Amino acid sequence: MSTSLAKTAVVLIDPYNDFLHPEGKMFFATKEDLARKDTIAHLKELVVFARSKRIPIYYGLHQQYKEGFFDGWKHMAHIHENIKKTATFAEGSFGAQIYEGLEPSLENGDVVVSKHWNSSSFHHTDLDFQLRQRDITRLVLAGMTANTCLEATARFAYELGFHITLLKDATAGFDPKATDAATEIIWPIFASRVTTVKDFIENSN
Repeated sequence: MSTSLAKTAVVLIDPYNDFLHPEGKMFFATKEDLARKDTIAHLKELVVFARSKRIPIYYGLHQQYKEGFFDGWKHMAHIHENIKKTATFAEGSFGAQIYEGLEPSLENGDVVVSKHWNSSSFHHTDLDFQLRQRDITRLVLAGMTANTCLEATARFAYELGFHITLLKDATAGFDPKATDAATEIIWPIFASRVTTVKDFIENSN
């Protein structure tokens, strides 16, 4: 592994079929941005590169819905209400499976961390603990969605002191304007580097 990739991990956020597959429940909202950015091709390119360099991929996944999941909740956010209404990421469903070609590989040392309830894959999960166990200090983040879960995870990583690279063509969102505001205006404020998958790969060899 090159010096630039030492102590590096990829953090892949919510690569669920419900976001990425034409039969997914949220695809109607993401398909425009996915097509515009060629997101899936870039995500697959990132995964292939990570495997070729033995870079572990940590999977930050949203909690999977099941009947009665939110019973008794007194402080449901908009995201929880939508998940309850649509049964997005329903446990055991096609939509809650990881998109084909992006699945974790134990042989690569990949880790599926405990699932997040809101947006950040760090908050109330074991992601930080799992990264510290391997002395990971540099994170390359990609996945869904650009201005919500991915950005929230990256911001949390920033607060924890990680070196952060964000890949602006390996993400998408519900609104191209919101995605562009995140990738072009907000991310550069706190990320160590905002770049493309191609540039990341070319400058990591």
